[in-house]
Amino acid sequence: MADMEQPEEIQNQAENDPVKENEVTDESPSMEEQLQTAISERDEAQDRFLRSQAELDNTRKRYHRELEQLQLYAAAPFIQDLLPALDNLKRASDAAENAEQVNDLKQGVEMVAKQILDVFQKHNVKSIDALGKPFDPNLHEALQQLPSDEHPAMTITHELEQGFILNDRVVRPTKVIVSSGPAES
Repeated sequence: MADMEQPEEIQNQAENDPVKENEVTDESPSMEEQLQTAISERDEAQDRFLRSQAELDNTRKRYHRELEQLQLYAAAPFIQDLLPALDNLKRASDAAENAEQVNDLKQGVEMVAKQILDVFQKHNVKSIDALGKPFDPNLHEALQQLPSDEHPAMTITHELEQGFILNDRVVRPTKVIVSSGPAES
């Protein structure tokens, strides 16, 4: 233990040093200063929090505004693609007044119908094939049932209005007449 004793100089310095371990020096902040620093940091954190909340709220409002605008004008490209077909239908109607050939008018209207179907195809709208197929209530709407010697029961014999599917959802079912089977004598 004699090795562990401090030299006499160091012991004297420690005894004469006015600063003790538990005493506060002028260089360390006082309790009041520490409290003010903590309050200042709290206020800054609160301010950052409130600004973040306001920014989040503004982002949500902007998102909802943009979503509303998107929904409001979502059909614009589809309408723009249909407008030339509408123009051609108007031209066909105007031409009907002066048409001497009904076949020319019929051909013009068929061209417009094909143009509309092309626009539908461009926008993933497909027609539902129904004629001669079994009745499917998910795709077809039966308006009438008639006896038929040519078709088995629940087979579509006539298509009254064409149905359409957008992607995988039915936009309008095909309105059909369904066979009830052979007529009873």
